[in-house]
Amino acid sequence: MAFLEEFLRNPATVGSLVPSSRELTDNVTAPIDFSSASCIVEYGPGTGVFTDILMARRRPETVLVLVEVSRRFCQLLQARYADHANVYILHGSADKTGDYLRKLGLPKPDYVVCGLPFSSLPRRLGWRILEHTRELLLPAGQLILFQYSLRNTRLFERFFQPIGQEHVLLNLPPAYVLRYQPLRAAPAPRARARLEA
Repeated sequence: MAFLEEFLRNPATVGSLVPSSRELTDNVTAPIDFSSASCIVEYGPGTGVFTDILMARRRPETVLVLVEVSRRFCQLLQARYADHANVYILHGSADKTGDYLRKLGLPKPDYVVCGLPFSSLPRRLGWRILEHTRELLLPAGQLILFQYSLRNTRLFERFFQPIGQEHVLLNLPPAYVLRYQPLRAAPAPRARARLEA
């Protein structure tokens, strides 16, 4: 009910009426090397569907940072995970994650897991989040996205090199899992102006 109510209150940031399926969570978390990851960031954890899997598979010393814009979801996450070591639940925007990590003295992430609905986010905010994430990740780090369409792949590839794609049909709605590594070169000014418009 919390998920549905939050969707009705703010569909632009929640993106779906129902939580993700186990098939989708398995596909999103499968590329993560939990044996070596020092820091994993999750953008928009919502009610914790992906977080539960990350918590179950991570090493105790692996830092897990949850960045959630919904105050209500943050409260739910705090109630569920606040007593766990090396778990940080932050109420804020994904494009400020680097500031949060620096203030807490946390390392750059090996992985960023993201289900933010870029098709309904303001264009400039989507750009800022992607640009920020490219700079935030370790050079060999990965951004793992799940999206309900491929309409924003051109935007993603301005900042990231695609390294994998899966189509998960057993989800409502069906979703794409997209894996990227950071590009080191910034987009050209003309391309940036066109995408920000």
